[in-house]
Amino acid sequence: MSMIIVGVTLIISPSFALILVISRERTQRRKIQAAKQFHEAVWNNAHEFIFLIDKSLHISHTNYYAVCNLPVNEEGKHFGDILQCRYARELEKCANNNKCNGCLIRSKIENLFAEHTSFNNLETAMDIQFASRPSGVYNMLVSGRYLVLDKKEYVLLTVHDINEEYELKSSLKHSNEKFLCFFDNVTVGCAICDKDGKLVEVNDTYVRYMGIQSKEDAVNLLNIYTNPCVNEEYKDMMKAGIPISGEVKYDYEKINQSYVKSCHQDVHYFRFIVNYMRDSHGAVENILIIWVENTLIHKTLRQNATFREMITYASSISKIGFCSINLVKNEQLVTPEYLKNLGVKEGTNLRHIFSNLEHAHAEDREFFRKYVERAFYEKMEPLEKNVRILIDGKYRWIKQYLIQQTFDPENKAVILAGVNVDIDAQKQTEEALREAKERAESSDQLKSAFLANMSHEIRTPLNAIVGFSNLLMNADSKENFDSFKQIIEQNSALLLQLIGDILDLSKIESGTLEFIWSNVNINAMMYDLEKVFQLRNKNNPEVEIRFVPGLKSCIIRSERQRLIQVISNLLTNAIKFTTKGSITMGYEQRGDGMYFYVRDTGCGIPKEKQEQVFQRFVQLDSFKQGTGLGLSICSSIIKIMEGQIGVTSQPGEGSTFWFTLPVKPIIGGDNEGEIVRTMENY
Repeated sequence: MSMIIVGVTLIISPSFALILVISRERTQRRKIQAAKQFHEAVWNNAHEFIFLIDKSLHISHTNYYAVCNLPVNEEGKHFGDILQCRYARELEKCANNNKCNGCLIRSKIENLFAEHTSFNNLETAMDIQFASRPSGVYNMLVSGRYLVLDKKEYVLLTVHDINEEYELKSSLKHSNEKFLCFFDNVTVGCAICDKDGKLVEVNDTYVRYMGIQSKEDAVNLLNIYTNPCVNEEYKDMMKAGIPISGEVKYDYEKINQSYVKSCHQDVHYFRFIVNYMRDSHGAVENILIIWVENTLIHKTLRQNATFREMITYASSISKIGFCSINLVKNEQLVTPEYLKNLGVKEGTNLRHIFSNLEHAHAEDREFFRKYVERAFYEKMEPLEKNVRILIDGKYRWIKQYLIQQTFDPENKAVILAGVNVDIDAQKQTEEALREAKERAESSDQLKSAFLANMSHEIRTPLNAIVGFSNLLMNADSKENFDSFKQIIEQNSALLLQLIGDILDLSKIESGTLEFIWSNVNINAMMYDLEKVFQLRNKNNPEVEIRFVPGLKSCIIRSERQRLIQVISNLLTNAIKFTTKGSITMGYEQRGDGMYFYVRDTGCGIPKEKQEQVFQRFVQLDSFKQGTGLGLSICSSIIKIMEGQIGVTSQPGEGSTFWFTLPVKPIIGGDNEGEIVRTMENY
């Protein structure tokens, strides 16, 4: 078969040719428009400022206004007019200052026009002003390139603000310095290893833990994978990039044999914590290892099984209770003393205690409960409060401390640590000191009153003695003579008693009051006192004074003179306040001691004043003669003789003053084996 090719001639009409031309122009315009849009997008969305500068150093085009979102106003402006360098700001126009000739940017632009070259990444500090920032010095990265567009010469200048980069570098440098400062001074051992386990950095605590001389003995010399004290499981986990939190036993004898020469010889325990620094792909670049000294805790908490018993015993002896509770998980630890101080039974759940605290005073309970409730939801300051706890029907004072040890609700850790202390004895001591202070202040006032009227008390009997002595010399009858003589004798006895009390008080205060111990016939002594005071009270026949013996015969070892002094003062006091009825004195044997009493039918003493009668300078009735020393001296003497003294009384029914001595009747002579003692050697 043969092929025949026939030639064809194409004839195009003029109208069709016009259509083709119009189509090509439209396509060209679309391309030009697209190019312009692309051009504008590049200019207006660039992060740096772009300037197209002609040979007269004026701006032909820039994206400055678009980037700063300002109205376009670039006609006839120089580079410095737009960025407003310091000199342009001062003269309101660029290139008008003599210093503009030394402008680095200007010289660079002029050099580009002259040499048709380019420059890149020129770092400079420019004193300029952005529209959105205050004026000042900014770090800039400037690049320039010579261009010819439409047969015109230009320089394309880009200005990139690198101030944030400088700040970031400064921040990173500062952070690095802080990290190194922390790394070197933290109180746990730290080491950074490369991915193969070789130590590349250690801190001072690690050097101390290892017992080596300096960092140079470890860095680039030691490898964690050859450390004989790190178990193989941990090494495998490190090679696999698995975080570790466990414990290692450092046997320095083993360390010294095969790892490093350490100055330590004993065994230490460390908390061993491992984490990793990774690259952008997650691969391990460095291994970060932390050692926390755990030796003491290990020995006490883990190896010593009696630690809890020791704490419990110490808590019981000191009356200090300890507890810890996780409010989220209800994990708790408590000593029996803590529960005892709160008045609850051993084994009581702490959550129940913290929610109720039923034995606490209502005011304290509410304060305590609100603190625990708030501690569950927010960070709390430590609590310290004295709490009143009802124990055996009586409130006791407990000092309660609560510390929010951990507040991490997201990880279910809100831990309260509590300590309570029984301070009831302390409170009682404080109260006693307060009362003693009040008594001391009252005593000072009484002493002042005593000193104020002492001259009156002494002058009264002296005046009577002197006055009636003169009258006695001129008495015109025996009746007056006897009356004056009796008055003189009574006031002389009163004056002697007053001076004697003052001297006895002085001796008691100085510790020089003498005690002569002998066998004392109590019945004989009491009968003598009965006769003496019956004579003293003969002017008041309505009051009967009598002695009631407790035994047919009673001889005790005692200080006869002081015994007479005490009973005489009690009888004198009874006579002073008894106008009719009787005054009875006597004794009884009670157990291994002797009980003496003086009972009267006088006016009696109110209950609230009975504790005051044995205090010095106390006078319950200021209209009665006396200085308020007699009963106080009795109390001091009985105390020296190791006895007790007291009073029972009802107003209007009389009083009974009593004292006891720790002796019992003996058989023997009246004056065998006299012993002289003083307050200093008793």
